[in-house]
Amino acid sequence: MNISFTIFTPTYNRAHTLPRVYESLVKQTSKNFEWLIVDDGSTDGTQALIKGYIEENKFPIRYYKQSNQGKHIAINNALLLAKNKFMITLDSDDYLVNSCIETCNEIALKIEKDEKCGGFTYIRFSEQYPIDKTKYGQKEWTEVNSYDWEFPGEMSFVFKTKIAKKYPFPVYKNEKFCQESVMLIPITEKYKILFTDHVLAHGDYLEDGLSQNLYRKLIKNPNYALLSFRQKMKISKSNNEKQIIAYSYWDIFLKNKRHKDVLYLFFNTLLNFPIKWTLFVFVNKVKKKLMLFLPTDKS
Repeated sequence: MNISFTIFTPTYNRAHTLPRVYESLVKQTSKNFEWLIVDDGSTDGTQALIKGYIEENKFPIRYYKQSNQGKHIAINNALLLAKNKFMITLDSDDYLVNSCIETCNEIALKIEKDEKCGGFTYIRFSEQYPIDKTKYGQKEWTEVNSYDWEFPGEMSFVFKTKIAKKYPFPVYKNEKFCQESVMLIPITEKYKILFTDHVLAHGDYLEDGLSQNLYRKLIKNPNYALLSFRQKMKISKSNNEKQIIAYSYWDIFLKNKRHKDVLYLFFNTLLNFPIKWTLFVFVNKVKKKLMLFLPTDKS
C-alpha cells in the first residue's frame, strides 16, 4: 500500500542548489509524492528553473511564489497548499537518499491509523560525516513530550499533514525569522512521535543559511525569539538549562527596550514567562551591579 507524501521545499535565491534537490527526487525508488516549492521572493531565476522541471513531467510539481516574508511564512503557505497525507520538509540545500520515500512509506504505514501519533523522524547527516550504515536503520521508539536527540545527525520530522495544519506560525509584523521549534514543540507536546534512526537525507549548512548569525536574527525578531524561548523553557529538564534559557530570554528583551512594541513585549513576558526564573535573572543582575560598588580587599 502506498501513502502519499508532500515534499515541501522553502527557497530563497537558491537556483544554484535546487538542481541537486530535484535530481534526488528524480532518483527516488518510489514516486508516490508531489514536490511543493514555496519561493520566498527569489530574484535569481528560480521560477524559470522550476518551470523547466514542471515541463519535464517526471513527477507532480507545484510552485508558489510569495513576497519575501521569511521561511516560517513559507511554511504557513505550504500548510495551506499541501494535499497529501504526510508532509516532508526538504531544505533547498539538502537532498534525499534514493530510497527515502520508499522507507518513509514503510514507516508511515505503522502510524497512519494511530490518531495519537503525529508523525515520525529520520536523520539528516552532514555530507562530510562518515556513516557506518550497519549502525543505522534499526531503531524505532515512540515517545510523547520529547524533543531530545541522541545521534550526531539532525532530527528531521515528517508530520501527518492534517496535524501540521493545526499549528501554523503566528504572524508578527515586520519580523522575518522564527525558529522552527515554535511549531515543533507544541506538536511533540500533544502527540506521540515515532522516532527512527534511518538516515534519509544529507546536506550542510551554507554560509548564507539561516543558521548563520542566529543571535543577530533573534535580536531583530524579538516576538518570535521570546516565543521560542518560552516554549523551550516548558520542555527543559535541568535547572542549568532553564538558567541559560532565562538569561537568553531577558537578554533579548532588554536589547529591545526601545522596540516600538516594548510595552507589548514587556507585558507578554510577565504574563507568560515563569516568575521564578525572571526573579533569578534580575536578582543576579542586581548582585553583579552591587559588586561594582563594594570595596575590594587589598590586604
